[in-house]
Amino acid sequence: MAERPALPSSSTQQASSATPFGSPLDSMAAPRQLRAPPGDTYVIKVQKDQIYRVPPPENAYLAERYRAERAAAAGGGGGSSTISQGLVLTIGITVVAALLLGGGIAFTIVVLRPEPPSFVVNRLSVHNASSQRHVDYDFFLTAINPNKVSALWYMRGGEAELLHGGTPLAKGHVGRPDEGGDDATDFDVLLHGVGRAPPKAVEEALSSGSSKKGAAVALELAVDVPVQVHVGALGFETKWLAVTCDMRTAGLRKDVHISSQNCRSSFRE
Repeated sequence: MAERPALPSSSTQQASSATPFGSPLDSMAAPRQLRAPPGDTYVIKVQKDQIYRVPPPENAYLAERYRAERAAAAGGGGGSSTISQGLVLTIGITVVAALLLGGGIAFTIVVLRPEPPSFVVNRLSVHNASSQRHVDYDFFLTAINPNKVSALWYMRGGEAELLHGGTPLAKGHVGRPDEGGDDATDFDVLLHGVGRAPPKAVEEALSSGSSKKGAAVALELAVDVPVQVHVGALGFETKWLAVTCDMRTAGLRKDVHISSQNCRSSFRE
């Protein structure tokens, strides 16, 4: 019977059994291959605790990458957080800029460019009509402020003139309304005759009395008055307000009947 060759040593068994599993020991020099003589079969038993199973290096890389992806998903991602903060900051700046712009436009509309008030001539009284050269015209006006936020204060220094067909009949100064103060609406305008003979139509109206059937006459009242714009307790720019009222009256004695009127007002630049 043929003599059996010697079995490989324990270290040789470990290296050969670990090689098929991709062990780092692959880089070591491979043991010399033993070839059994043809025709014979040999069984080699190796203890299980001596088989080394080392995972390949790419497994460690995949595991580390998986752990990093899970950590990024759990924390929301640093890049996404930075982008979100930048987006929130940009939106905040845009909103603040829009609010400031809207506030500036509202301030300009409410304070710097208020709507002019509308006027109505409620009453006209004529005094000293018999002399005709020294007639006094007493107008009672009502101003209606269309602005909801700003108040209009009528200041001293205004002037008024009464005309007929472009010819001056009377002039006078416009003072503050009797009640004065915040957003006053009712005030008197007293005009004194210019001291010369009036036009014929006005002379006839002064002689006709106060009856509705008296001589009709066309009158034009022109008023320039300074107005200060107020918002609450704050006073802002003072503007000059120009008011023109075209009227037709029946007679010009005592309490005059105003058959028609049309008042226009605007702020002068």
